[in-house]
Amino acid sequence: MKTGIIIVALVVLFIVSVVWFRQPKNTVENRIDSIADVLKPDPVSQAVLNGAIDTESKTGQLFLVGSLDDVGQARRGLKDEHYFFETKSRLPEIDREVFYYNVWLVRKIPYGYFSLGEMVTNDDGDFVLVWESQDKNDYFGYTKIVITRQEFGGSKDPLVHIVEGEFGE
Repeated sequence: MKTGIIIVALVVLFIVSVVWFRQPKNTVENRIDSIADVLKPDPVSQAVLNGAIDTESKTGQLFLVGSLDDVGQARRGLKDEHYFFETKSRLPEIDREVFYYNVWLVRKIPYGYFSLGEMVTNDDGDFVLVWESQDKNDYFGYTKIVITRQEFGGSKDPLVHIVEGEFGE
């Protein structure tokens, strides 16, 4: 008898709970009219972004990954309204028949990267690269510099990071 009463009470409690959960909410939800309103930064977040990413600096120091050894410098700017980039670094010696050093520029927001190409050595034995864009695009948002060791005939994606640096640091 007691078991039957408990079962009936649980069934009634279950039905009341289902009815209560299915009732429409009385609160008004804040609806967004357009996705553009979400993607557009407000003044506070824009100020934080502008302070966090230095798009104005013209020079950047380069450091060996995993150490604080300063191995070179990079410069950027505009020549004839075209973006240019140049770097000179003292990098570890590699087997030039198998490997080469490649320079990449990285953008943090929105994330992106692209290769500037293979470095060559100058008369002093330093690895150098001079690159000028063919278009008039603004590449100043790409603030991080990465030099990787790549294998000839291997993957075209960035592999072993040897040197990293950033404009403005």
